Amino acid sequence: MRQSSSGIRRLFQFSLGLSRALSTRTRFLLSLWLLFFLLVALGIHGSSLPLTAKWWAPEITYQGYVADYLPGLAEQRRSAPETWDDFLMAAPREIRADEWLVNTPLELSQLSHNPPFPVVNTNIGDGQNMLVWVGMPVLHILCVARPFSWGYLLLGAQRGVAWAWWFQVFACFTVLTLLMDVILRGRRKLAAFGALWFCGSAYVIAWSLGPCYAAFFPAMGCLAAYHLLKSDRLRVQLICAALLGLSFPGFLMLLYPAWQVSLGYLFLFVFVGLFFRDKLYRRLAHQPARRFLALALSLVIAGGLTLEFLHVCGPALKAMAESAYPGNRRLSLGGQVGLWWIFKGMYNLITLYTYNAKLANQTEAASFYLLFPAVFFGLVISKRLRSGLGWMGLCLAAYVAAMVFFAKIGITLGLTKLLLLRYVHPTRADIALGLGSIILCVYILGRARDLEAQPRGRFEKAAPLIAGIAVVPLFISTGLTMQQTTGGLPLSSVVVFVSMLAGLASFCMLSGKTNAFCGIVGASVIATSALFNPLSTKIDYLYQSELAQQITRLDKEGGHPLWICYGWKEPGALVTALGARSLSGVQWPPQVELWRKLDPTGADDFAYNRYAHISMFYESDANKVTFANSEKDHLEVTVSPDYPALRAMGLRYILALDDQQFQVEPSKYPLIYTSKSGLFSIFEVPRVVQNREDAKDAKRE
Repeated sequence: MRQSSSGIRRLFQFSLGLSRALSTRTRFLLSLWLLFFLLVALGIHGSSLPLTAKWWAPEITYQGYVADYLPGLAEQRRSAPETWDDFLMAAPREIRADEWLVNTPLELSQLSHNPPFPVVNTNIGDGQNMLVWVGMPVLHILCVARPFSWGYLLLGAQRGVAWAWWFQVFACFTVLTLLMDVILRGRRKLAAFGALWFCGSAYVIAWSLGPCYAAFFPAMGCLAAYHLLKSDRLRVQLICAALLGLSFPGFLMLLYPAWQVSLGYLFLFVFVGLFFRDKLYRRLAHQPARRFLALALSLVIAGGLTLEFLHVCGPALKAMAESAYPGNRRLSLGGQVGLWWIFKGMYNLITLYTYNAKLANQTEAASFYLLFPAVFFGLVISKRLRSGLGWMGLCLAAYVAAMVFFAKIGITLGLTKLLLLRYVHPTRADIALGLGSIILCVYILGRARDLEAQPRGRFEKAAPLIAGIAVVPLFISTGLTMQQTTGGLPLSSVVVFVSMLAGLASFCMLSGKTNAFCGIVGASVIATSALFNPLSTKIDYLYQSELAQQITRLDKEGGHPLWICYGWKEPGALVTALGARSLSGVQWPPQVELWRKLDPTGADDFAYNRYAHISMFYESDANKVTFANSEKDHLEVTVSPDYPALRAMGLRYILALDDQQFQVEPSKYPLIYTSKSGLFSIFEVPRVVQNREDAKDAKRE
């Protein structure tokens, strides 16, 4: 016992000594990642997946929220009104269907596939290439540039979901903090605040943290390229070369041009600013062989992984580009949004929790607290601020001004094609404009503090106040325009209050009052976004429900046959998540060849040649098939189980939900299971006996 106590004491002393030897920033980041691994180990995540329990497991009362495990809160949640669920972070968001209904079930389908983590998931229709999906766990060399998926590959389903959820924000926060530390010349606390401002903004939170993952790769590439040129240490150069090489294919595999192009330009502007501010071009002449070797290593990594991605995914990428939606959407010229839309994020504390048809939905309404107008007012009236802008500030201000011009005014067709902005609709460029505005604002805040020591005249002293007052009418006018457009949202009193608060924050920014500025903006960001996503744990209900158990049992007994799922509620997504084969679910790229088996002439090609949620409905006529699109990303197929092409694909079971149960004819398809809740019924498709051998097999069965 004494030896054990002595060993623990020595380990503690060693850890304490090691901690003291590390810098404050390193200790902070290590503590941050310790929290990440703790959340993953506990299986805690922010997915809205529990919403599927109402569809696929209504007999199970979901009690997997973190609040359900905390003494006192569990009883309070059961007795409190449903409105309290928001405050207890026990309210999944239906609007985040892209996450809880599409991405997460598809990720789980990779685990349940036999063998697991395939490049082509054969359980989805005729087979779906999973490398074209962001972050899907695939056992392939390209997974080294897909860190989002590592949790699934190493830790299983629940911890895989937790890893995928938290990695986005922890990785992005870390990289942005380190990059802004360089931009701000060592103002580490302000750098961390800027990273927190972005990662905690409504736009990021309402898009299920996806913008963090999108910003992570170009930010890491920019940071790695900077240190590769800046540092003389070989180890640093090689590490940065590897990170730079991984950042390009990782960014490329996002396959969302609206974010990729706008963010790519932002970090290009940032790197140009750093390159000239810190005279990195001079470093190229110092130890040139080392640096060119490191750059060559990064090019080999990036080029090799990129070529492999294009080789494996070439046909899928071609099908995506030629799809009716989104491949052939109209080119963007910009100039399609008003100023009120650019500044709609100023009212996210309301719009994030209130549905308004004019804003499309809560996710579309989400944006950032944009305070860059005060910077431009300050630059116009303050010679001192203009003189202190520097290369970095000039590049950031130019980028923000260019993005506002593109969104509000637009550019010519030739220029939009040349700059690849043809793929960037202004409503999707929010991510880059928001991050650019944040970096610009914290940079100006830092410069304002640096310039405080310089002598200044009376007008210069009043410049921050003048600029702070000048932005108030701008925010009031855009807020009132938004109110008129949406039919009353936000209220006039809210518009005035938010505008005055933005003016105060702008004054604090331009006068270098760091604590006041960070307090106002930080409190606003946290109050807006902190409680939006739930804190959940369990996902075992997906596998333990009555429906899941029957699918798993019959799929095993039937030798992994094809299922046809009738009804809404996306039953095909559950079937594939459990490792069975389904025609329906979500298909991307479009499986044109699959649907051509049901539509040989291609007459309905426009209906199914698209990204689509596939829903199927029963048809009694064995020779009749209809295709329809209730929405641009939905496909409804009405078809009989006796359609010859389906029989040829090995169709064996019919899963019918809700009213579709009563459409299927049990005289033709024997009923083999009915749920106790009345949610679903499962029917068997009789095998067609074609020859003597089949007859013998059927007789044995």
